[in-house]
Amino acid sequence: MTPSAAEAVVDFRSVDIGYDGQTIVHGLGLRIDRGEAVAVLGANGSGKSTLIRGLLGLATIQHGVVEVFGVDRRRFVDWGRVGYVPQRSTIGGGIPTTVREVVASGLLTTVRPFRRTTAADRHRIDDAIDAVGLSTQSRSSLSTLSGGQQRRVLIARAIASGPDLLILDEPTAGVDRANKEVLATILANLVGAGTTIVLVTHELGPARPVVTRAIVLADGAVVHDGSLEGAPDEHHDSRHDDSWHDDSWHHHHGTQEPPESGFGIASHGILGLDGRET
Repeated sequence: MTPSAAEAVVDFRSVDIGYDGQTIVHGLGLRIDRGEAVAVLGANGSGKSTLIRGLLGLATIQHGVVEVFGVDRRRFVDWGRVGYVPQRSTIGGGIPTTVREVVASGLLTTVRPFRRTTAADRHRIDDAIDAVGLSTQSRSSLSTLSGGQQRRVLIARAIASGPDLLILDEPTAGVDRANKEVLATILANLVGAGTTIVLVTHELGPARPVVTRAIVLADGAVVHDGSLEGAPDEHHDSRHDDSWHDDSWHHHHGTQEPPESGFGIASHGILGLDGRET
């Protein structure tokens, strides 16, 4: 489809998001239109990942309205239009798993249970693997890949269904410079093809030229929404450049993982092969 600034992909209106009754993101008013490449920035504990978890049904919408493609998130069912690359990778769960098998699991949102894969499905899997530059490793075990290559596998899984919206949560955490540059190229190609991108990160690196808009969070509120050039410098947390970090839940509670709630992506197949959120 031709990108249109008039068509909202995501719309938050006066939204509070949190866990177990505690509000982490508050008073959120935010609209993302088709074709945008948006970076959600902020230091550790600012609420970046909580915002995305609310959209996907993994955190509680305590107040306000969230719409996805014009449909209330609570009633939205067309999750094949949404690709999600989570913050952490648990793909495989210790079970010998190939790149192709993981990428094929990205079609679970768009195919009927127990239906045999078709030639079209196989082409989509091949195209997704090729898009992230791993065609020669498609039959390789995940255990043989570097951390950066495994992140690329997760992106291939997320784009296998041909989503209109791709959300990436800290995709460059723990990834070396070479793979960061590959990831930036992948994002640029997706944006060029009309995919709407939401990139949650505390450092953009080589992906900076891809971004068309920056949203900066601090203490659970939006403090900047506009160009990267006008974004406050304090969104950058250099202490965490090369390691993954959790968001405000851990900042306030010190726990290992926030609880999941709602339905969203979590119940539509975008999980690790061991059944846990990746």
